[in-house]
Amino acid sequence: MSLDLDVRVTMDAFCRWRCPHTPAPLEADCREVFETGQILLATLGHPLFAALSPADPPAGTPARAAELFFCRSGGAAGQGLYTSEGFVVLAGSVGRLAHVPSIQGTSDASFRDKLLRDGVMVAEGDTVKFTRDHLFRSPSMAAVALLGRTANGWLEWKTEGGKRWMR
Repeated sequence: MSLDLDVRVTMDAFCRWRCPHTPAPLEADCREVFETGQILLATLGHPLFAALSPADPPAGTPARAAELFFCRSGGAAGQGLYTSEGFVVLAGSVGRLAHVPSIQGTSDASFRDKLLRDGVMVAEGDTVKFTRDHLFRSPSMAAVALLGRTANGWLEWKTEGGKRWMR
């Protein structure tokens, strides 16, 4: 006998999972434990349950912070967002597969290889494609991941109109 999980678990209007057979007090306790853990982890600098690229910027955030940036250089076609935690390269962004000779054997090359091993990027011909949104500590590391060379992300990432993002 098999169980149909779609019958037992539903998604409510706020995109939160709930089980219809869980007593309300137990569900409230579970949510409280989850929310407390979420707050504690975020306070310690590990916001594991926060979305990388929220659809709407939080209230009070400058509109510029939610602006979409593009990295178009050397065959790369990347898109990203600058957030309070760093720079998020969006899924579907395309970069160069090959490293330039000057970064062979450096930490930048190792960093890109790790992204490929971890499945953050996948090789497609002579390019790499981001499989999911990925947070980088800086726009420069995001540019290195896309371009396969050293890069100043503050200069490489530009708005649709070509304006550079400078702090």
